[in-house]
Parts: sequence; C-alpha cells; structure tokens
Amino acid sequence: MAVRYPNPPLTDIDPDDIADRTRTAEAFGVTESGVKWWVHTGLIEALPIGGGPHLYHLPTVARAEHHTWRNGADRPARGGRRPGWRVGEVAA
Repeated sequence: MAVRYPNPPLTDIDPDDIADRTRTAEAFGVTESGVKWWVHTGLIEALPIGGGPHLYHLPTVARAEHHTWRNGADRPARGGRRPGWRVGEVAA
C-alpha cells in the first residue's frame, strides 16, 4: 500500500522533528490509537529505524493531521483531534 504522506529521506530529517507515538499523539491532540490508525490506513509511516519504539517525523504527521481535519475527522474515533483541544496543549 502506498503511503499518502511519506517521510523524507532519513538524511534530510532534523532529529528535533522526531517523536515516539506518545509525543506524536500529544503534539497533535489525538490518541495514540489515532496515530496507529493513520499508520494502519497508510496515511503516514513510522521512520525506518530498527529496534526501539516506532518513531515519527512530526512535519509529515502535521500534513497528515491537517488532511484528516480537513476531511471531517473531528472526533477521536476517526483519528481526529480531541474535542476542545488547542494547539500547544497536551492531550488528556
């Protein structure tokens, strides 16, 4: 399955733009299950780094999150932001 929002080459990624699933979910106000769902449906992919937790490129995830928001994913059940979430807040 082709990934809709593929990661750039690893050599082009700033280490500050990488996060594990928990930090990725917190950064975008979604659940960790939402991040897993985005991977499962081919919206995003984890970085191809062996061992340890799955890591994600935050700018790529930001584009995917914007796509889900634009297309009506306004509820956590559909992988969208939690109700009342604002940029900069940590998801509860």
